[in-house]
Amino acid sequence: MKYRSSIGLIGVLFLSACTIQVPPYSADIGNVSKLKQETVSPLSVGTIKSEKKLNKISLRGSPLISSVGNSYGKYIENALLQELKLAKLWSGVAKKQVTGKVIDQDIDITGFSEGSSFIKVNFIVSEENIILFEKEIMAEHTFDSSFMGAIAIPNGQKSYVELVQKLLTNLYADEEFIASIK
Repeated sequence: MKYRSSIGLIGVLFLSACTIQVPPYSADIGNVSKLKQETVSPLSVGTIKSEKKLNKISLRGSPLISSVGNSYGKYIENALLQELKLAKLWSGVAKKQVTGKVIDQDIDITGFSEGSSFIKVNFIVSEENIILFEKEIMAEHTFDSSFMGAIAIPNGQKSYVELVQKLLTNLYADEEFIASIK
C-alpha cells in the first residue's frame, strides 16, 4: 500500500514540475465582428515586446510558457494578426502599425475553487514614426480552479487564451484606439 502511495506522489511531483505551453490562440468572433463594424484602414502588426522574466508563469511550480516563440509578446502579436486577418484589416505593407510591450501578467491558481489572471500591455499605434495612440490596456479573468493540481493547472493553462481575448476586446473597445486606426 505504501508502495502505491509513493508512486502516486512521485507521479504528482513529476507532473507538477513539467513545462507546459499555452494552447494556440483562437480568434474571438466578437472581436473580429467589432473590427469589421469599424471603418478602419489596414494595419500591420509589429513587435510586441515581452521581458524574459514575464515569459514564464508558474502554475504551482509548473512553468507555463508561450506556444509562439516562447514569448508572450509573440503570442499577442499572433493573436492580433489572426483577428485583423479575419476582419480583412491586415496588410503587411500598411503604414499604420500596432506594436507594444507586455508590462505585467500572472495567473493565480492557489485558490481552492477559483483562479484568476491578469495582463497589462502598453499598445502603440504609429504611422511613419508618429505615435497616434499609446495606452496601457489591461484585462482580468477568473476561472474554475481546484485544490487538486491535476484540475487547477490545466484550467490555468487554458485561461490564458481567454485572458488575451479579453485584452483584445478591451483594446478594440477603446475609442481612442479605434480613432487612431481610422
